[in-house]
Amino acid sequence: MLFYKNITAISRDDHKNYKLKVVDGFEFAQETHWMPVAGVEFAHAARNYPIVFVGEGENLHPILLLGLEVGHNEYVNKDKTWKGDSYLPAFVRRYPFVLADTGAKNKELTVCFDAAFSGWNQTEGRDLFLPDGENSEFLKEMLQFMNGFNVEMERTAAFVRELTRLNVLVKRSADIKSASGSTFQVQDILVVDETAFSKLSGEDLELLNKSGFLGWIFAHLMSLGNLPALFDLHLTRKANA
Repeated sequence: MLFYKNITAISRDDHKNYKLKVVDGFEFAQETHWMPVAGVEFAHAARNYPIVFVGEGENLHPILLLGLEVGHNEYVNKDKTWKGDSYLPAFVRRYPFVLADTGAKNKELTVCFDAAFSGWNQTEGRDLFLPDGENSEFLKEMLQFMNGFNVEMERTAAFVRELTRLNVLVKRSADIKSASGSTFQVQDILVVDETAFSKLSGEDLELLNKSGFLGWIFAHLMSLGNLPALFDLHLTRKANA
């Protein structure tokens, strides 16, 4: 679960007085050098981040590459702010909440939160529940956001299955060169092979277009142009350190 440390199911009894105070900064994400991304985010995310695919089989999914070194998110500044003018991923925006699978037979997801997040308290902030025990407007908004995110992640899984069926994903190592001449190699990432993509039939392209997936592919391919910029961020941090 990346930056989630203590996932706890929300209880109307145990957490009836809980409030969430705004905590400035993204310290919770500073050691995450990648995170999952939904296809619907590609168009916005492609302006700032490389979007690549990792994993295999049912665990194959797209991610945003946020750093080139484990434990370092190049988009979280020293003052814990997110890099200015960069798209803020939905995976970050839903924190400290998450819908978790408890293994129930009906596959119903449970609303949970990271109890380790420093914003939780019982004196100030936005209430989780109203005095009568009903969900607050704040919690309702978060539930709506998380449900929408889950729907889009399911749609993204269908997108990945379609790419797999069309056999257009290939494993590559990307060689990056900075303006100063330094080089770096990102190993074993999966990307859409442009040659294989160009050979798809008109019928396949039409299906991708009708599903809304065609634009996602173009956004993914364009996003790979952000690799040199990410390398520059990496080198700048190393030099300052």
